[in-house]
Amino acid sequence: MRRIPIAAAAFGAVLFLSLAGTAVADDATDGGALVKKACSTCHATVTPSAPRQGPSLVGVFGRKACSVADFKYSPGFVASCKDVVWDEASLDRWLTNPQAMLPGAVMLYKQANPDKRRAIIAFLKTLQ
Repeated sequence: MRRIPIAAAAFGAVLFLSLAGTAVADDATDGGALVKKACSTCHATVTPSAPRQGPSLVGVFGRKACSVADFKYSPGFVASCKDVVWDEASLDRWLTNPQAMLPGAVMLYKQANPDKRRAIIAFLKTLQ
C-alpha cells in the first residue's frame, strides 16, 4: 500500500518537470516573437546576415560585450562595456534600460515588463 503514494509522488515530479520544461520552451517561443517584432530591424538573429545597425544576436548569451569583430561600436559604449558578459542578469538590466546600464549606448528599445524580458532572454539563449 505504500507504493501508491510513492508512485503518485513520482508522477507528480515528472509532471512538474515536464511543465517546467514547457514553460521555458514557451518563454523562448514568445521571446522569439518579441525579438522578431522589436529587435530584428537592428539585430540579425541568423548567420550569415548583412550588417545592421546593431551587432548580431547570434551567440550573444555568454559573449563579452563589445566583442563582435566586424561591428563598429560607439565610443561611449566601448568605454562602458569592458567588464560586461551577457548573461541573464546583465541582459535583464540591459533590456530594462540600456543607457542606465552602459552610458553611451545608442539602443532605443527598453522593456519594462519583466515577463517579456525573461522571454526575450530565453530566446537569446537559443541563438548559439
